[in-house]
Amino acid sequence: MTNKNEAVVNPLSRREVLGAGLRLGGSALAVTISARALGLSPAIAKVPEEIVIGQVPFNTQVTIYAEAIGALKEEGLSVQYMKAVGGPAVIQALATGSIPVGEPGVAPALIAAAHKIPLVSPALGGIGTPTHPFSRIMTLADSPIRSVADLKGKKIALHQRGVMEDLVLPALKISNGVGPQDVEIVLIPSPNQPQVLSQGLVDAIFANPPTDAVAEQKFNARTVVNVSDFVPYLGYGTFSFRQDFVDAYPDAARRLMKAWIRTCRWVDDNAAQANAIAGAALGITKEVRPHLRLPYFARNGLAVLPNVWHIYYMLVAGKVLDPVDDPGSLIEQSVVEPAKRIGLPALDAVGQQPDPEVIAMLRAPYPLLPNPVETYYSDWERALLRT
Repeated sequence: MTNKNEAVVNPLSRREVLGAGLRLGGSALAVTISARALGLSPAIAKVPEEIVIGQVPFNTQVTIYAEAIGALKEEGLSVQYMKAVGGPAVIQALATGSIPVGEPGVAPALIAAAHKIPLVSPALGGIGTPTHPFSRIMTLADSPIRSVADLKGKKIALHQRGVMEDLVLPALKISNGVGPQDVEIVLIPSPNQPQVLSQGLVDAIFANPPTDAVAEQKFNARTVVNVSDFVPYLGYGTFSFRQDFVDAYPDAARRLMKAWIRTCRWVDDNAAQANAIAGAALGITKEVRPHLRLPYFARNGLAVLPNVWHIYYMLVAGKVLDPVDDPGSLIEQSVVEPAKRIGLPALDAVGQQPDPEVIAMLRAPYPLLPNPVETYYSDWERALLRT
């Protein structure tokens, strides 16, 4: 249990915390992974004998569900999982060659690309939407905090600097007049947040599933504001591949993407079963599992470019990432081109489906985008909106 002194003292800035996970310098760029180093079969094989996937403990992780429903086995893939505490740890494992594939989240993947770590991230999984609200700021039922304005000067728990809950605070400032400079951020591990809130060590928690459901069901916490109230659409998850893995095993990369797309659709169509799977995987008690907030999952599995660009500007606004000289080239190389090489062929193989939520996401407002949303579309998104 985190005591009060441990909860409120953390001298690291958000840039320092994120940098600790990604501070690999030139050595990361010099890593070249052979098939043997990856624990794979000879490079002439189309599919490796086993693929290790980095995974973090949140229900945005598509591979949690893919593992349970056998989607990867159906593609003829043998998979093991490296469990990590957060996206930066997955990025570090990818950068050093410990794993070839992982689910680090869109923000850590962009940070890695900006640091020239040779990763590509063509996918989108879990999305917070107005119909599927995800992260939220919560307080106790009897708290005097009734609105966002009441949060000014209060202690708010985050589980880590640089995560989405941290990065959306500038957008909260734009919409509600309260931002990162107006509150005291207290770093509390996610599992400890409900109890710390109940003990009065913080005034509110900025929580995502499953922590929010635990706070609500076991400690009678209530919602102050949902992220979707001020950032209507926020895509959390992506599938990141080492570039040399894609070069050596393009067929395996496409099979992974096919399983990703099929799993996203399965989760959308089987919410109760998906919550049971995620709850079991995350160690949530059976009585809380039905109350887990489940994000919407992109039915066609491809990155949504306005979301990628918005997260880039969130990282810059949050001073996690310095502005890059050419963000267009960064996103083209790390997201757009791999989507054309891996994502679109996989989608062609499984068949595209209508996705009204993604259509709405493409037309939604993004508070930190400096230009009209349509200026960020990819070619396939423009085609989608014409149909």
